[in-house]
Amino acid sequence: MKNVNSVLNKILIEKSYEVLKRKEKGLYYKPFWNRTPIDFKEYLFKKGFVVIAEIKKASPSRGMLRENLNPVELALSYKKAGAGAISVITEEVYFKGSLEYLSAVREAVDLPLLRKDFIIDPVQLEEAKAFGADIVLLIAGILKKEEFKELYFYARKLGLSVLSEVHSEEELEEVLSCGADIIGINNRNLSTLKVDTENSFKLFNKIPETVPVIAESGYNKPEELAELKKRGFKGVLIGTSLVTAENPEEKLKELIKGVV
Repeated sequence: MKNVNSVLNKILIEKSYEVLKRKEKGLYYKPFWNRTPIDFKEYLFKKGFVVIAEIKKASPSRGMLRENLNPVELALSYKKAGAGAISVITEEVYFKGSLEYLSAVREAVDLPLLRKDFIIDPVQLEEAKAFGADIVLLIAGILKKEEFKELYFYARKLGLSVLSEVHSEEELEEVLSCGADIIGINNRNLSTLKVDTENSFKLFNKIPETVPVIAESGYNKPEELAELKKRGFKGVLIGTSLVTAENPEEKLKELIKGVV
């Protein structure tokens, strides 16, 4: 793993313990292991522009975001509002997510599902497949190039699509050299945790047209999504502004008006 800030370092230490526990007890509950995951790259090109709506109960920077979160109800309301895919955060300690959320949402909706977590070990990819994900997030900012490459190819071997997350030109070059075929540009700097939505535009032109690009973090207005679509992005991931809305379904409908 790479050197990261103190908050992220705590999360990754916790994640290392979690991985060790999983390896000790094994992965025997595999409700969706034999399901064929959706090819997300193909899906993105077919749809044109996709809003990935996120299920997120808490965050390290803002604490509890939605106290009485029901992942299934939220997923169904996202689907009804026009979401093209759903991101389920499964990190338990700091984001209050779980793999059970992922499998429950998989039972409820047929949309592509992203397992969003801090993936540092192949066993987490097996968990993602077992609990119903189609896509996994690999974060270049926490993985050395060799680690990223190993996880990327194992995910593809399992039939999972990979959203390769970058927030700098250096990280972008690294993941592209490993064969990354879907890029997520995170506007949140993992060192400072500050958000700059211009980051997506800065990096977008350095990505081949054959690689679909998702913008992540900081979006809250319909015109922002319209601009992303106009510039050639294939989608956007939205979390906090949805889960903190009084009515997430209406908020999502308002956001995607004119782009989906």
